[in-house]
Amino acid sequence: MANEQREQSVKKKCVIVSGGTLEDEDFHRQIIKEAEIVICADGGARHVLRLGIIPDLVMGDLDTLREKEVKDLVSQHVEFIRYPRVKDYTDTHLCLLKALELGYQQIMMVGCLGGRFDHALANVMLLALPQVREVDLRICDPLQEIFLIKPGMTLTGQKGEIISLLPLSEVVTGIATSGLAYQVPYGKFEMGICNGISNVFSEEKAKITLAKGLLLGIRLKIEKSG
Repeated sequence: MANEQREQSVKKKCVIVSGGTLEDEDFHRQIIKEAEIVICADGGARHVLRLGIIPDLVMGDLDTLREKEVKDLVSQHVEFIRYPRVKDYTDTHLCLLKALELGYQQIMMVGCLGGRFDHALANVMLLALPQVREVDLRICDPLQEIFLIKPGMTLTGQKGEIISLLPLSEVVTGIATSGLAYQVPYGKFEMGICNGISNVFSEEKAKITLAKGLLLGIRLKIEKSG
């Protein structure tokens, strides 16, 4: 959660639902209900319907949804944007481009992990797109939150909470942290060397700065006891 949280909380939120794993129904239902618009990437619409929610828009080649499901969605006046199966972008990528076109600055992506690893990795790589670097874009599931670290970003959390920092470009330089237990060796990460795994909040606020490159943050959620 960045220190801009108060400002971001008043921004309208878009939730994109992909076709990956979506197991904790209460968790995802709450996220989706907070959205002004829900955009589903093809089979993601099946997840949303299972939660008892009607999406606003379904996009993709519709190779996952069954004909009856499409008819049910049409009867609920859901908008469809259909693409050919042979296309340049994944369905989730197309949904993200649509959210940006509609002007959303706060975008939450769910159902993006689990299932096929190639799709999960492709979804994480969307965080590196140039057009989303100034947007609050996050991939969430019940266990973790994945986002791009912005230079000078301040995160609030609990002591002992785990956050991993991984390079999303060939080299990331000028990295410095405060409020985390471990400093980045020489302030530099290189692609393929993952020595930023499992850093730990040593304070309730942690600040991360960097000079050059793209840095991925993967924040693990602490399970509440009791």
